Amino acid sequence: MPTISRGFVHQAQLRDEVDQAKRALDPREVRDVQFTLETDSSGEPAIFFSILLTPYGSKESRLAEVTGRVATTLFDTIQPYNRWGLQPYFNFTSDPAHYGDPEWM
Repeated sequence: MPTISRGFVHQAQLRDEVDQAKRALDPREVRDVQFTLETDSSGEPAIFFSILLTPYGSKESRLAEVTGRVATTLFDTIQPYNRWGLQPYFNFTSDPAHYGDPEWM
């Protein structure tokens, strides 16, 4: 396995920035945001965001708007590629059981 980016990323600072970005999200739509640092399928350093939506945030009529806005907020606030050298990936669910499964992240 190639050297993972977390060896070069100040994880406490990144976690603080993710927490700051989470505060900018609408709590009526987003319950939680977690992330892991891994390599993607091409071996590049990546950050995988796992986002737990509320039932309101995951309504079919709003889902595209909510997921787009959440991904944009996280991307713009954290700037994973420009500031951290990490390719961002976003995974959304509204199922707390699914969200708690480490295999999902």
